[in-house]
Amino acid sequence: MIDTRPRIAALIVGLGLVVTAAVMRQEASDPEDHGEGESAAEAAAYAADQSRAERPPQWEAIDAHNEATRGPLQPLPFNHRFHATDLQVPCMYCHAGTERSVSGVVPSVDICMGCHQVAGTGLPPIERLRELARNGETIQWEWVNKLPEFVQFSHRPHLRNNLACAECHGPVEQMDRVYQWAPFTMGWCLECHRQPPQASDVSTDYVLSQLNRPPEIPDERQDLSFYPRAINSNYGATRAPTDCAACHH
Repeated sequence: MIDTRPRIAALIVGLGLVVTAAVMRQEASDPEDHGEGESAAEAAAYAADQSRAERPPQWEAIDAHNEATRGPLQPLPFNHRFHATDLQVPCMYCHAGTERSVSGVVPSVDICMGCHQVAGTGLPPIERLRELARNGETIQWEWVNKLPEFVQFSHRPHLRNNLACAECHGPVEQMDRVYQWAPFTMGWCLECHRQPPQASDVSTDYVLSQLNRPPEIPDERQDLSFYPRAINSNYGATRAPTDCAACHH
């Protein structure tokens, strides 16, 4: 008679290994452990089953952006509070080049993919971002801060003089969806331009008037400027120019 006990034992061990491997795969891919799934569908299904208090912070950030009432709804729910406060991403990491640019630099898909080539797998917006990257497409962000066409504003001199981003854009690190914080009226801008010079300034009217004193000029001109008196009588006494040509050249 053939002894079948070794075969039965081997079968039991094999089944045990199969069950163990299945459990390990389930644990490794369980979205509950890391807030993501192996696919966008799995991640969405997981998120739908969770209460708001138990959901991972990245899902909460997405919903907070979509549910915010101020500011335009963006094509991808980028949450500034989550990135700037929770993850401590500096403004200039995403908006690199703004300090050298006339206009603010909107992050490209390549900038986003610097992190999201790895981070955020399974999150529907990140999967959409990766699809755009694969297809060589851009993100059509909605305008948040837009000045009239007849106003010329350059970020470069303002950042050179150590003007903090928040002075014009407000507490962006607290915004789930970015909105226009300042009124950006002419009076609002002039209120800052009329402030006294500061020690940190490097290229203001005051600094330029001291470094580049013009030659003697007729009475109808200012002592320290080639601007006519009627346009600007405070050149060199304020932090920034207040004549019309400064912003409407």
